[in-house]
Parts: sequence; C-alpha cells; structure tokens
Amino acid sequence: MKRTNLISLAILAILTWVLAVPVAAQTTPPSTDTTSTTTKKAAKKTKADADKTADATADTTKKAATKTKAAADKTADATADTTKKAATKTKAAADKTADATADTTKKATTKTAADTTKAATPAASAPAASAPAAKPTATKAAAAPLAGPPPQKGMVWVNTDSGVYHKEGSRYYGKTKQGKYMTEADAQKAGYKASKSSSE
Repeated sequence: MKRTNLISLAILAILTWVLAVPVAAQTTPPSTDTTSTTTKKAAKKTKADADKTADATADTTKKAATKTKAAADKTADATADTTKKAATKTKAAADKTADATADTTKKATTKTAADTTKAATPAASAPAASAPAAKPTATKAAAAPLAGPPPQKGMVWVNTDSGVYHKEGSRYYGKTKQGKYMTEADAQKAGYKASKSSSE
C-alpha cells in the first residue's frame, strides 16, 4: 500500500509539472530564464508536496500498525487472563471434590468402625455364666462384612495384612479387618498371592 501511494504521488507530480510548464509559459514573458525558474520552482513544489504526502502516509500507516499491535497485545493478555482464571477455578473445584470425597470416606470408615464396636460390645458385657453364648456372637461380628460391596463386578478382596487376595464367593471376601478391592491383575502386579483354597 505504501509503494502504491508513492507511485501515485510520483505520477501526480509529473502531471502537475507537465501542466504547469505551458501555463507558466503563457503568463510570463518569453524568457528562458523565467521559464526555467518557474519550472524549477514548480518541480520543487511538486516534489516537496509529494514528499510531504509520502511522510504523512508513512506516519498514518505506522500509527495504524502501532494501534493494531496494541489491540492484539491487549486481546492476548485478556485471553491469557481468562484462561488462567478458568484453570484456577477448575483446580479449586477438583480440590473441593477431592476434599469432599476424603471426608465422605473418613466418615464411612468411622461409622463402620463404630458399628463394629457396637456389635461387639453386647457380647463383651454379657455375664460370665453366658460366656459360651458370647463367643459365637463375637465370632459372627468379626466375620461380618467390614467393607461395602465391590465397586465393580469381578474384583478380588486383598487382605493387606497377610498379602493374600480372595475371590468373590470365598469365605473372607470383603471380611478381613485390613483390605481393599482390586482387580485380580492389579493384585498380582502389587505382589499379592491368591488364597490357597477357594473357600478361603
């Protein structure tokens, strides 16, 4: 665009000069010195006007480019700020969800432990005469499931104390004091061994 403007100005200068020469010749006496002086003045003026116009065009172009760059920078900054804010909100929401999950797990564990303690307490407070009857109650409370159902079908129960895992339907599946549900492949990768009999 700059080059096009300069070419247009040069053409305009030449036309002005060409048109100015015959007009100058008509208005002044036929003197070569006067004509050449007038022609030189007209050429200088045309050149000065062309230079002035070119400078103005260059300044305008430079200002427009500066404004465009400033607007682009401002837009980029606003986009970066928005992205940063969204990431912060997402992280805060994830942290909040993790905290809520941890609290829920902690409450469920505490409730399960309290329920187990309540189930074992009546057996412990029974009189000495009914001691044989208290033992089966305590055994049943210990054998009762401590963990909830598995998160998905086909998982094994890993006894983290003994390092043995039990399959679904076995005697200790979900019933040991220390343990967790895992897939059988994950249990084997973690170094846990299968129980020796299917009823265990």
